[in-house]
Amino acid sequence: MRAFAGSALLVGVLLVLGCGRPMGGPAELQAAEPAPAVHGEFASEKVSVGNASRVYRLVVPKSVDLAKSAPLVVAFHGMGIDSKDLMPNYTKLNDTATKHGFIIAYPEAIGRSWGLAPEKVKNDLAFFDALTDQLKARYKIDTNRIYVLGMSNGGYFAHLVGKERSKTVAAVASHSGPLGLQTLGGVNADRKFPVIIIHGDKDRLLSVDFARENRDKYKKEGHPVEYVELSGVGHMWGTKADVNETIWKFFADHPLNKK
Repeated sequence: MRAFAGSALLVGVLLVLGCGRPMGGPAELQAAEPAPAVHGEFASEKVSVGNASRVYRLVVPKSVDLAKSAPLVVAFHGMGIDSKDLMPNYTKLNDTATKHGFIIAYPEAIGRSWGLAPEKVKNDLAFFDALTDQLKARYKIDTNRIYVLGMSNGGYFAHLVGKERSKTVAAVASHSGPLGLQTLGGVNADRKFPVIIIHGDKDRLLSVDFARENRDKYKKEGHPVEYVELSGVGHMWGTKADVNETIWKFFADHPLNKK
């Protein structure tokens, strides 16, 4: 199924408006008792970020042992009609979470897009901070195994979260999502986080040339990089290429290993 990750306007918006340097630290959270740690799929979890209430879909498979620390994957959807509710359907990431025993959260973007303008970047980074803080308060999250991934505009934002939260995020996966202008002068992250880049060679919305350039930029700066170019695939999730297993293997091989 096609990812329906946005319109052709994404290229101009992503590269032109994505130039503000992200700011902001830990999110402001309202005091509240954490919900109990239980298995299930929860379509509209809420977290307070400053004066705003943000929403995400949470999936905690029964294969997750609630008594032990579990990995957390945060998955950012694409632009346009894509969402926290559509992304699980075309990626089949819930099945991967069940198979490998990790928790997965799908945040919902305001206006169906991530980052781009400077203030939006700041707010969306604060949302990521608040979401992970809330889940760490509710579940036993392995803080050495917090990962981010994204499709298209969500892939762009996964890159950006990795850059700005490199000491929190163990590894990044970007599917069909190039770096923005925040990295025009280099990624320059505090930590050389591992990244896997996946892109179809027939992508007409965001050329595979972006992915190749991003791969080379990361390698030049010393990041561990895996690059997967999908033959004959356009701007869509590589389900037939079994990219979920490829992504999870990369994540499992790259914990944060905090000292």
